[in-house]
Amino acid sequence: MAEQVRDAVSTYIREHGLKAGDRIPTEAELCAAFGVSRPSVREALRLLEQERLVITEHGRGRFVTAAAALNIARPITAFESISQMLAALGYSPETRVLSARTILAASDPQAATALELQPGQEIFVLERLREAGGQILVYSIDVMPMALLGNVPGGATLEGSVNEFLASAGQKLVMSSANVAAVFLPDGVVTGPAAAEPWLLVSETCLSEIGRPVLYARDYHRGSLISFNFSRQ
Repeated sequence: MAEQVRDAVSTYIREHGLKAGDRIPTEAELCAAFGVSRPSVREALRLLEQERLVITEHGRGRFVTAAAALNIARPITAFESISQMLAALGYSPETRVLSARTILAASDPQAATALELQPGQEIFVLERLREAGGQILVYSIDVMPMALLGNVPGGATLEGSVNEFLASAGQKLVMSSANVAAVFLPDGVVTGPAAAEPWLLVSETCLSEIGRPVLYARDYHRGSLISFNFSRQ
């Protein structure tokens, strides 16, 4: 809920054209505007302050910072799931599971290193495509340590959000360390024009609330349909 309120406040700042130094509504006004509790609003404002989009001046209120006034949409520094990102971009994608398997970490040395696993430990590998309107948007390979999952996921879980699945397993993701590169898709993933396009590969090690690496994700974003923005400070 706090994350939803944070996004709603960010949208409010953009839609109302607030500039650096402009005062945002009070906690009470935000509660009334969004129909949420004061604790949710306070947590949302705390997140905005952490992201340096809002600053608090005691006795005066909260104000928009220069970073928020830049109006950066889908910043590459924002930690969000693929499902959240595509929804924010206006897509209603369908998920197609290509494979789901349990293998030894030795089969994927890069993931094993990122997840701090020994070669003999098991990992769960989920390979999927996200599609909308006949277009392939994202090709994903998600790798998770089997020791943290408890059970092998199946059924509808494989088509849902990996972030939500991990949260239900007690491994909520809060941040990641990522690398971005322009690449072509691995051979055989898709055919047609998409196979000849450059894709934006975001490889990231995602951490739980206690700092444990619990997901190594390779997400190939179709460069002709998806882009990211960033600000420099």
